[in-house]
Amino acid sequence: METTESVSRPLPRVLPNSGLAGAAVVLATGLATLMAQYVAFLTWVPPAQISTVWVPGGLVLAVTLLIEPRRWPGVLIAAATAVALLYLTMRMGSVFEAGVFGLLYCVQTVAVATMLRVVLRRPLALVTLPEFLTYLAVAVVGGSLLGSSLFLGTTRALGYGGSFLLWRTFALSVMLAYLTMTPTVVHLVREADRIRRAPVRRWLEAGVLALLLVLADGLVFSGLASRSLTWVGLAMTLPPLLFWSATRFGSLGASASLLLVSLIATYSTGHGLGPFSDQSPSDNTLSVQLFILGAGVPLLGLAIVLSEQRRTKAALELSYNRLITVREEEATRIARELHDDVGQRVALLSIGLSRLRHATREDPGPARGPDLGQLQEQTSAIARTLRQISHQLHPAALEHAGLGAALQLMGEEVSRATGLDVRFLNHDDDSAVPSEIALCLYRVAQEAVNNVVRHSGAPSVTMWLRQEGTDLVLEVTDDGRGMDVAGAMPGGGLGLRSATERVRAVGGVLTVESTPGVGTTIRAVIPLPEADDA
Repeated sequence: METTESVSRPLPRVLPNSGLAGAAVVLATGLATLMAQYVAFLTWVPPAQISTVWVPGGLVLAVTLLIEPRRWPGVLIAAATAVALLYLTMRMGSVFEAGVFGLLYCVQTVAVATMLRVVLRRPLALVTLPEFLTYLAVAVVGGSLLGSSLFLGTTRALGYGGSFLLWRTFALSVMLAYLTMTPTVVHLVREADRIRRAPVRRWLEAGVLALLLVLADGLVFSGLASRSLTWVGLAMTLPPLLFWSATRFGSLGASASLLLVSLIATYSTGHGLGPFSDQSPSDNTLSVQLFILGAGVPLLGLAIVLSEQRRTKAALELSYNRLITVREEEATRIARELHDDVGQRVALLSIGLSRLRHATREDPGPARGPDLGQLQEQTSAIARTLRQISHQLHPAALEHAGLGAALQLMGEEVSRATGLDVRFLNHDDDSAVPSEIALCLYRVAQEAVNNVVRHSGAPSVTMWLRQEGTDLVLEVTDDGRGMDVAGAMPGGGLGLRSATERVRAVGGVLTVESTPGVGTTIRAVIPLPEADDA
């Protein structure tokens, strides 16, 4: 079985998908959807008679995005059943109508989840700004337009009629659900381990923030204060608290805080309380929806950007620390080699010269030829060793002849010294390769060939240098015994760890693919700068 390891970040964790754990997810989804739909009923606002925030729809989409597509039918059936049962329990319609609305949940969720998977090509994590913008376009905007159109068509087909007001209210309701409920659930699941390991002070800070949000919402939307004081409270309390949640708790804090504010504001506005209650019911609903939407998009964007910056800073610090460690280990290796090899040879040469001097004092005649020959051989061996170490530290051929010629020369030297069949393939002009990239790829090839000589037992190795689009690619492939990739990559051996950090430092990616008994391929891909920037 082929094993592949790269320096790219692993995919985020998802909900369990098999056995009793999968059944528990299905059951929990049904119960959670039942409660979320009940909350939606409580926050219905006239005259559209639909919730300002489609909480159950956001919940079901989040769960769907966290599991494999083959598990979608179970989750969607559980959610649709819960919605239908609540419709029947509250006598909102017939069995047929309840089933139709339950089916509407399934169609809407599958459509949006499928579009996201096709566009993102990976499970949703909402950890980078490009991913968030894609989510906004596909789910928040595209999903809301699709959902509101399906909902309007269904209500008309069932004889309830429909209007632009209904379409607009439900479209904004879907937007707010996908902007608040879905990210909250996704982050809660993906960050569950980190949340459990959080120190007590973080839990206390989160609790204080949640309490202050509830108190501020209560002040603003309770109607206890006068209208002028309510607007002052809205401007003075909610924005700082929402900013606190985004900067200190990232995307999870921002989306959860928005969800809390949305539910309180929706419920209060529906009952004629708060700053958005002095107009007609439809205008009040529109006002509160636009308020949440206008605050939510930049707040979540800010949270994601700040979180991304923190992760980048941590990664750079880790990379720098690793690079320092690698350099220290490399310096130690060179010092050990100089001490154990060159140092001992120089000591022997010194002893030989001392003996020759004493012999010359006792016998002023011509020095004996064998003694001088042996000393000359020792001096030549020291010179060769120093030349080899100097070449390893900075290959002269790389500076004067270019990357391709330097790799060709290195292969020839390795072949003469070890008998390994080293083949070098290069069909592109590498004269314009920046010096730092050329040195990086030379070191990668050097380390890869050294690993072949020391560990793989391969009779031959191929180095292939080529350009793919705007990337420069170096592949070193051998036909040896293979290796344990997980143990050889960063955190394992010094050589590949050093190569990984070198490639990462110039913006590239290093991957290792190894099949036991077949061989190993080390591949470095480095983007070349534009001609104007070179």
